[in-house]
Amino acid sequence: MPGQIEPDVSTSARTAGFRFSLVDGAAVLVCAGATVLLWRPVGPLVLLFPIVLGHFFLFCNIFRVRRFPELVWSAVFLLNMAGWLFLGSFSWWGVLAVQTPLTVFLIGREMTKPWYHGVGARVINRRHLDEYLAGKL
Repeated sequence: MPGQIEPDVSTSARTAGFRFSLVDGAAVLVCAGATVLLWRPVGPLVLLFPIVLGHFFLFCNIFRVRRFPELVWSAVFLLNMAGWLFLGSFSWWGVLAVQTPLTVFLIGREMTKPWYHGVGARVINRRHLDEYLAGKL
C-alpha cells in the first residue's frame, strides 16, 4: 500500500526463554524497599506491591504470557481484592486461594499454545518455536 511504513524488525526481534533487564531489577528493588518502608504504616495490605509485581514478573519475564490472559488475571485480582475488602474479612490467604489456581491455569494453558516462548520453550514448544521466532505465529 503506498505510504505504508514497514515495521523495523531488526529492533523488535522475537526472543524466547527467561528475560531480565536493568529496569526489571530496579523495579524489584524499589518494590522491596517500598514494602519494607510501608509495612508499619500500611500493614499487611502493603503486600499488594510484591504480589502484583511477582505475578507480573511471572507472566512477562518467566512464562511470557500474552496480554489477554494477563488482563484476565488482573480483572479477577481486582474483583477478588474488592470482594474481600467489601466483605470486611480481607485475608491474603483468601486472595491467594482464588488467584493461585487462576495463575497456574493461565500459565499452563499458555504453555500448550504454539506461540509459547517462555522458560523451557525449546523443550515444551520445539515444534513451533522457530515459527514463532520467525514471526509466522
